[in-house]
Order: sequence, then structure tokens, then C-alpha cells
Amino acid sequence: MRIKGWEKISGLTYKGLTMVNPIHDANETKYMADVLNLNLPQKPKWELVVLTPSNTFRAVNDDKFHIMLWDEDKLSARKQVSKDEMKSIKNFRMMVEDLIDEILSLQLTMAPISSSMNLPTFDAYIAQRKMNIK
Repeated sequence: MRIKGWEKISGLTYKGLTMVNPIHDANETKYMADVLNLNLPQKPKWELVVLTPSNTFRAVNDDKFHIMLWDEDKLSARKQVSKDEMKSIKNFRMMVEDLIDEILSLQLTMAPISSSMNLPTFDAYIAQRKMNIK
């Protein structure tokens, strides 16, 4: 099953992430694109993959499109959508935006705690208390 207008997703941007290099396999059952994070100086590349219902490498045999997005750390978000939901680039864009939001929220929850949030030592706490008492 072919996705009409796949080439048109090149340049779509959401929250500083831009889709580029849309390609598909020879059978038009696997569609791929790179997603560049323009918010960061090194511009890390995310991967977007869409498997059509006729793709043979899907784990589930159904009539849905499987959309998957991975960031540079291999955090992923997935969505299964019907043929009707894939009929327009507008609908597809909204689904990809949801996946981007999901990965961005995962990145926030997985981020290490900043070292600038160090709590004062007990000695510093006592010294501050002594200064406040005087």
C-alpha cells in the first residue's frame, strides 16, 4: 500500500525538529525519514519509520499503519493508525507531532538531575542558622 505525497513531508518542522530525507523501500511497504533536532548545535538525528499493512516485517498482522519514532538515545514512541487516518499529510503530521511530544516528555523524565541543585551540607546549614540568630 502506497503513501501518497510521502516526499512532501521533507521540511515539516515542529518544536525545532525537522523531517528530512523521506525515502521508501522498493515495494513501498516501509517508509523512512530522518528527523533533525535543530535545537541543539550538534543536530542529532532521530529516525521515523512507517510500516504499511502489507509490510512483512511487522510483528502484528493487521490492517493498520505502524508509525515509530526513535531519538538519538533510542527512546521510542509508537502509534498504530488506520488507513483513513493516513489519507492526508495533515493527519500524518498531527500524529508525528504527538510522537515528538511523547519522546520529548520521555527525555525530560529520563534526564539526570542537575548538579546545580546540590543541597547545602549540614555544616553550611548550621553556619547559616548561627548567622540568623545573631
